Amino acid sequence: MSKKKIDHGYNLQRFLKYLVLAIFFVLMAYPLIWLFYSSVKSVQEIYDSVFALPKKIDLSNFRHIWGSSHFPRYYLNSLIVSISSVFGIVLFSSLTGFIFGRVKFRGSELLYTILIVGMMIPVQVTLIPNFVFLRDLNLFDTYFAMILPYIAFNVPVSVFIMRGFFQQIPKELEDAGYIDGCSMRRIYGNIMMPLSLPALSTLVIFNFFTVWNELIFALTFTNKQQVRTIPVGIMDFVGQFETDYGYIFAALTSASVPLLIVYFFGQKKIIEGLTAGAIKG
Repeated sequence: MSKKKIDHGYNLQRFLKYLVLAIFFVLMAYPLIWLFYSSVKSVQEIYDSVFALPKKIDLSNFRHIWGSSHFPRYYLNSLIVSISSVFGIVLFSSLTGFIFGRVKFRGSELLYTILIVGMMIPVQVTLIPNFVFLRDLNLFDTYFAMILPYIAFNVPVSVFIMRGFFQQIPKELEDAGYIDGCSMRRIYGNIMMPLSLPALSTLVIFNFFTVWNELIFALTFTNKQQVRTIPVGIMDFVGQFETDYGYIFAALTSASVPLLIVYFFGQKKIIEGLTAGAIKG
């Protein structure tokens, strides 16, 4: 086979690869692009054609949601709830994952199995008991009414990730720490935690996405506008006889900004965290 034919086959293969990647990029990016340019269209333009580009940039939708609605409060509430929940999830799951991954004690496998079973419990079947529980504790209509359930329901899968990561860390590093006089607390804080940054980044990103977009708990356990988050707040723009699509698109565009920032800075860590522990030896 001549070199010219080999180069032709290689160029064709590379062209097809980039073509497939370009198609996937368009499929993934177009919904965000469509959401953005829909947010700067007037209501009449949206009704005339959902997919057409705007005739002119109209920022009145953004001015309304940020200046004449409760959306800024919802935005702040989402930030408070999401950051607090993610902090609690990472703290509890890293501690629990370290214990189950590095410490052997009687009944550890049984306790771990019981914890992981929590991943299979549908959140819908817990709404009524959780509602009664939070009401009796006088936590209804507070940030904790959302933060506590978010932590409880996201810890099992987070522990599963952290345990797998801790298990693949060489035992020699832990033994060296004990030889140097480190306690278990220092082994966890000074050795294991710095090494587990890829897994921790994965937890932060996934759980931030989950909590930021969560609706059922926020809708069920809150009633006051002072504590409600963005997913519930967007429902303010949906009326019985009319829906303000321009305001909804502007709100969704604004709400997607933190998610894009978090994912942009942490996408490499997601891959490292998910593949950690897949190969041992």
